[in-house]
Amino acid sequence: MKSKTISRKELYELVWTTPLTQLAKQYNISDNGLRKICIKHEIPLPKAGHWSKVKFGKKVARTPLKKTEKKLDDIKLYERTGKNDKKAHFNSKYSALKNEIVNDPSLPLSVPTKMYKPDILVQKAKSDLATSNYQPNHQYQDIIHTTKGYLNIEVSKKMVPRALRFMNALIKLLRKRGHDIEIDGYSTYAIVFDEKINIRCREKSKRVMVKSDRWTNYEYHASDILMLKMEADYILRKDWADSKNELLEEQLAKILTKLELTAKQLKKERIEREEWLKKFQEEQKIKQELQDRKDKELKSLKSLFKDMKRHEMTVRLRSYVEEFKSHKESNGELTEDLLLWLEWANEKIEWFDPMIEREVPLLEGVERNSLMEDNQHERLKRFYP
Repeated sequence: MKSKTISRKELYELVWTTPLTQLAKQYNISDNGLRKICIKHEIPLPKAGHWSKVKFGKKVARTPLKKTEKKLDDIKLYERTGKNDKKAHFNSKYSALKNEIVNDPSLPLSVPTKMYKPDILVQKAKSDLATSNYQPNHQYQDIIHTTKGYLNIEVSKKMVPRALRFMNALIKLLRKRGHDIEIDGYSTYAIVFDEKINIRCREKSKRVMVKSDRWTNYEYHASDILMLKMEADYILRKDWADSKNELLEEQLAKILTKLELTAKQLKKERIEREEWLKKFQEEQKIKQELQDRKDKELKSLKSLFKDMKRHEMTVRLRSYVEEFKSHKESNGELTEDLLLWLEWANEKIEWFDPMIEREVPLLEGVERNSLMEDNQHERLKRFYP
C-alpha cells in the first residue's frame, strides 16, 4: 500500500467522477468508510441513480462543494499498488473459485427436466419414497421423508420428482469434480477433500395457525419452495432455496463453490487442531516424564531414609540381643530354649538388615520398611498372633 494525502476538494472531485465502489477498489478502504470521510469533511455525495444516468448519457447536476467552518486535517488514503493486491480485492476466494467452476465446460451445472441414468443412490431414494409406510405427523401435514440408509430428502409428494432430479444433478456434479456422497444412518454427507459435510434436501414449510375453543396450535404445510441445507458445524451453515429470481436448480455452481471452500476451511481447522493436540500431547509427555523423574527421585530418597532408619534399628536390635545373651549367661539362665530364641532373633535381624536382607520363607511378601510405621505392632500381630 502507498499512502496518498489529498485535500477536501480533491476528494470531492474523486467522488463525483468515480463511484465509491470503484474508489474502494483503488484504495484500501470500504465504500462505507469513504462515505463516512465525506460526511466528516462535509463533502456532498451523488444521490441514488446518479451513475445510472451517467451510464446512459443523461445530464446530471453536481451538488456544489460549500465552504466549511470546521478545522479539518488533510485526508490520507492508502492506494493499492501491485497486481497481487488488486487481484486479491477483485477476486475473493469465493468469486475466483466460482468463476473457475462456471467456466469449466466439463462440469454439469444444469438440472435436466428428466433424469437420464440416475445415480444408484437416487434410484434407491426414489423407491424408498414410493414404498415407505412413513406417516406424516400431526404438525407436518404434507411432508414425507426418506428412511434410514437413504439420501436425506424431506419434501411433499408432489415435490419428490424435482427433489430427485436436483439431488441426481448435485451428486453427478460432485463426482465429476472428484468428490463423493456418503450415507450414514439418516444423514447424507458430501465428501469434499476428504471432509464430511452434512447436506439435506428439503421443502420449506409454512406455519399455519390452527385455533380451537381451548388452545391455539400450529401446523406446518408444504410451501413449494425447495431448498438444500448444509451443516458442517455450529458455525459453517448455509441454505440455498428457490427465490423469485433463481430456482435451486440454477444454484449448483454456488453450492459447489461453498462446499469446496467449507471443506478447505474444515481441513485447515482440523490440521490446526491436530497440530495443537500433537504439541499439547508432547508438552504433557515432557511434563509427565519430568514428574515421573521427580517422583522416582523422591521415592529413592525416602527409601534411603528408611534404609538408614532400618540400619539404625538393626544396630540397636543386635545390641539388645547381645546384651540379653550376656545377661542370661552371667546369671546361668542360658537354656536350650533361649539359645533357639537367640538363633531365631539373629535370623530375623539379618532379614531386617538393609545390608543383608536374608530371605525368610514365613516373611515372604512382607515389606521390611513397613515395620517401622506407627502401626508396626499391629502388622506384626498379623503374622505372629
